Amino acid sequence: MTQFPLSLLPFLALVLASANALAAPPACGTYIDAENGARLEIVDSVRARLLHEGMAPATQHYRVDGATLRLFDIDAGYASDYTASKDGRTLTEVDETFRKTFVLDEARACAAPPAAPASGSCRADLDACFADIGHASPDRLRAACDDGVSIACVRWIDSLREAHDVEPYERPAACREDDPSFSKQACEDAATALLSRALSEAVTSMYADDTPLPAEALAPLPALCAKNGSAKVCNEVAEQLWIAGRLDEARGALGIACKRGGDPEACRHDAALSTVTSLQTQRAGRLPCGRYVAETGLMSELDFGDRGLVASIGGQLRARIENGQVRIRHDKGGDFVLSPAAGDVLLGLDSWNRYAVYRRDGGAATCAEPTAYVEKPLVMDCPQPGRESIAACCARGSLQGCNALGHQRALSGDWAGATPEYLKVCTAGVRAGCENLTRAYEHGDESIPDVLDAICAKDATHVACDVRETTAWDTLALSRAADELLRNLEREADAESPAQAR
Repeated sequence: MTQFPLSLLPFLALVLASANALAAPPACGTYIDAENGARLEIVDSVRARLLHEGMAPATQHYRVDGATLRLFDIDAGYASDYTASKDGRTLTEVDETFRKTFVLDEARACAAPPAAPASGSCRADLDACFADIGHASPDRLRAACDDGVSIACVRWIDSLREAHDVEPYERPAACREDDPSFSKQACEDAATALLSRALSEAVTSMYADDTPLPAEALAPLPALCAKNGSAKVCNEVAEQLWIAGRLDEARGALGIACKRGGDPEACRHDAALSTVTSLQTQRAGRLPCGRYVAETGLMSELDFGDRGLVASIGGQLRARIENGQVRIRHDKGGDFVLSPAAGDVLLGLDSWNRYAVYRRDGGAATCAEPTAYVEKPLVMDCPQPGRESIAACCARGSLQGCNALGHQRALSGDWAGATPEYLKVCTAGVRAGCENLTRAYEHGDESIPDVLDAICAKDATHVACDVRETTAWDTLALSRAADELLRNLEREADAESPAQAR
């Protein structure tokens, strides 16, 4: 075995390290992954961009450690490692899961690098910065945002929203032993009331409109987008401004996301909104009539007809006027929300149709006025866990208890047992009960349309009439037939298995 003088060991270590290091930093220019067409643009000695077809470029910073190039996704907040060839022309991702191999396609001169980050700043140690972002305080997030880390800007805006979305529950005085009103029974009653309130708010907030940020939280957002310029940040800013009804400022943020951020989706929205004479919305006095079309949005066409019916894929929806807005109830429990603007335009305000511009394009010239259906809320008066079972709640007249009892039986496969409970809720005028009956139809009870017709025959304004007319019964029947076919195939496969085993 060859012995080396101790004095040569540091030199040999340096030689071995050099053999595994990049001979030069990766060349600036465009690298292409032939497998999926992704492109990596090395801009200078620090910055890069990752591009996928039809998506906004992802801002990257990178660092070379020996033969490894570490890419930091500034927009998403994660890092990925690549092994670089000695000449820096091939970059192969270390993680095998969705491995990309970038090969230099076109070299270009490097741009001047940005100024070195300040000591202690987020960009000075991106590994530590990314590890911190998930639990950083709003002040630290804002500091990292001002340092140009886009994901920190998004998380800071999230923190603003979270601060205004959640109203903290105070501990009842009856539950504090140092309070004169302390009482074990009173505390239990107060806790039950709080739980009922929490359940009610959780259910109603699932499909509620987005809550706008207060003016003081919105105020710095346009400047934040203008300074950062990334599509990630400006799209988030545009969304919050749109939710708050500051539509012109939202469009301005979309314009930056398009022009500076390179986001094609933002460009489509910006182009559509630029055709509107004024983004100042108007109060709707009556429902639209006729066909409206849009280039963006969940539905490319909305065809308003008699009695507020709107033709949609697979059936009909119902529109109504509420607080000066056009609302179309959809099958997930919420509303599509539209607001009139100049030029016979409807602007999409809800999350499904945000930024959509619907223009009238023919259709019916006159439409019959809609029916005002009467429906009651589902009162949350049976909190669980509580002192009584859901069956006991239902027996004492709680519609929430009956609805929950129906769910309990449906989940166990007992739809025949669930239907009478849902019927109690529907008959009382609660929409959820009538909609749950349509699920019973989907699971084999073909009498449900007749049941709703019978309720409707007694009162033409009952919510059951609306559910009866706007449910896509043919689609549910097809779903039921498909499920039955699948079950039959499974039974046949189970029957054949023992014979095959022999």
